[in-house]
Amino acid sequence: QWLNLVDMIYHQPFADGKDIPLWQWNRSKTFTTKSVYDYLTRDCIRNPFCHIWKARIPYKIKIFLWLLENNAILTKDNLIKRHWVGSPTCYFCQANETVQHLFFQCPIAKVIWGTVGLCFGANDIPRNIQQYKTWIAKWLPGGESIYTCGCAAICWAIWKCRNKTCFEGKHIKNPMEMMIHICSFISYWAGLYNESMQEKILEGVQDLLACAHKVLAGQPASSSFQRRLLLLLPPKMMAMSRATK
Repeated sequence: QWLNLVDMIYHQPFADGKDIPLWQWNRSKTFTTKSVYDYLTRDCIRNPFCHIWKARIPYKIKIFLWLLENNAILTKDNLIKRHWVGSPTCYFCQANETVQHLFFQCPIAKVIWGTVGLCFGANDIPRNIQQYKTWIAKWLPGGESIYTCGCAAICWAIWKCRNKTCFEGKHIKNPMEMMIHICSFISYWAGLYNESMQEKILEGVQDLLACAHKVLAGQPASSSFQRRLLLLLPPKMMAMSRATK
């Protein structure tokens, strides 16, 4: 078979001239970044990350979320795989830092997700990025247009606070500090939506801030889920919350 292939190629009547590359993903046959983007986002079944590329969030956040979903964010476990020498411990607790731990299973992350869940009556929280997709669809039906935006804001805020602790030595005093960042990101990205959707998103941000204020102030829990959420706060943070009452 190999000899037949070589023979076919040898007898192929190639033209004596300069090769001209033709791009197949647009009518002009020339490469453009837009044609690549359109191709990647046209078929969500073939492309499992379609929800990221179509989301109304900044491009660098799309890249961040894509890396997160591919378990490629440079958390300590991934750094160790690259022969980094250092402590594998999470900056917020005593467990080892992994992608799933940092963004979903760390006590700090659980408080964040729990606070978000309180806003729309959830009684559980997601434990990983895949669970988030079913979790948000269950507790916030009809909000498909902001599912990716919300997840991106939460994870980006956690990542930013983690990096401030890592590189600047700035430790958060209370996980509700992250909620302020989350709300600011969502409010800013709301400008990428149409006017009617902007209003709904900003109303949701106000609800989120109200829930965060209740948790920060240590107000009496109205449900068993809220009581479990408050117990996740580290002792020092719980004491600070009580001091603000």
